[in-house]
Amino acid sequence: MITPMTGLIALLIIALVGWVVAELKDKCVTFVHSEEEAEGEEEMREAYEAHGGRELNLKDLLAHNSTKGYKSI
Repeated sequence: MITPMTGLIALLIIALVGWVVAELKDKCVTFVHSEEEAEGEEEMREAYEAHGGRELNLKDLLAHNSTKGYKSI
Protein backbone atom coordinates (compact mmCIF):
# COMPACT_ATOMS: atom_id res chain seq x y z
CA MET A 1 0.00 0.00 0.00
CA ILE A 2 2.88 2.36 0.71
CA THR A 3 4.52 1.87 -2.71
CA PRO A 4 1.53 3.07 -4.80
CA MET A 5 1.02 6.04 -2.48
CA THR A 6 4.70 6.98 -2.76
CA GLY A 7 4.51 6.72 -6.55
CA LEU A 8 1.44 8.93 -6.65
CA ILE A 9 3.06 11.57 -4.45
CA ALA A 10 6.23 11.47 -6.58
CA LEU A 11 4.16 11.88 -9.74
CA LEU A 12 2.34 14.88 -8.29
CA ILE A 13 5.61 16.49 -7.22
CA ILE A 14 7.10 15.99 -10.70
CA ALA A 15 3.97 17.48 -12.29
CA LEU A 16 4.09 20.52 -10.00
CA VAL A 17 7.79 21.10 -10.69
CA GLY A 18 7.13 20.87 -14.44
CA TRP A 19 4.25 23.31 -14.14
CA VAL A 20 6.38 25.81 -12.20
CA VAL A 21 9.18 25.56 -14.79
CA ALA A 22 6.69 26.14 -17.62
CA GLU A 23 5.18 29.17 -15.88
CA LEU A 24 8.61 30.70 -15.21
CA LYS A 25 9.64 30.08 -18.80
CA ASP A 26 6.47 31.79 -20.00
CA LYS A 27 7.16 34.87 -17.88
CA CYS A 28 10.88 35.14 -18.75
CA VAL A 29 10.96 34.37 -22.48
CA THR A 30 9.50 36.95 -24.85
CA PHE A 31 8.44 35.88 -28.33
CA VAL A 32 8.82 38.18 -31.32
CA HIS A 33 7.88 37.34 -34.91
CA SER A 34 10.63 37.49 -37.50
CA GLU A 35 10.44 39.61 -40.64
CA GLU A 36 9.66 36.54 -42.77
CA GLU A 37 6.74 35.60 -40.53
CA ALA A 38 5.40 39.16 -40.63
CA GLU A 39 5.57 39.14 -44.45
CA GLY A 40 3.78 35.78 -44.55
CA GLU A 41 1.04 37.10 -42.29
CA GLU A 42 0.61 40.13 -44.53
CA GLU A 43 0.30 37.87 -47.60
CA MET A 44 -2.34 35.75 -45.84
CA ARG A 45 -4.29 38.88 -44.90
CA GLU A 46 -4.16 40.14 -48.51
CA ALA A 47 -5.38 36.78 -49.83
CA TYR A 48 -8.19 36.76 -47.27
CA GLU A 49 -9.30 40.25 -48.26
CA ALA A 50 -9.01 39.44 -51.98
CA HIS A 51 -11.78 36.85 -51.59
CA GLY A 52 -14.18 39.22 -49.94
CA GLY A 53 -13.14 38.47 -46.37
CA ARG A 54 -14.46 34.92 -46.34
CA GLU A 55 -12.80 31.54 -46.21
CA LEU A 56 -12.84 29.48 -49.37
CA ASN A 57 -14.77 26.24 -49.42
CA LEU A 58 -13.50 23.06 -51.05
CA LYS A 59 -15.13 23.85 -54.41
CA ASP A 60 -13.39 27.26 -54.57
CA LEU A 61 -10.05 25.77 -53.57
CA LEU A 62 -10.21 23.09 -56.25
CA ALA A 63 -11.17 25.67 -58.87
CA HIS A 64 -8.00 27.66 -58.13
CA ASN A 65 -5.73 24.65 -57.59
CA SER A 66 -2.33 25.00 -59.24
CA THR A 67 -1.17 21.41 -58.68
CA LYS A 68 -2.84 19.70 -61.64
CA GLY A 69 0.27 18.06 -63.08
CA TYR A 70 1.51 19.46 -66.38
CA LYS A 71 -1.38 21.92 -66.54
CA SER A 72 0.14 23.84 -63.65
CA ILE A 73 3.29 24.48 -65.66
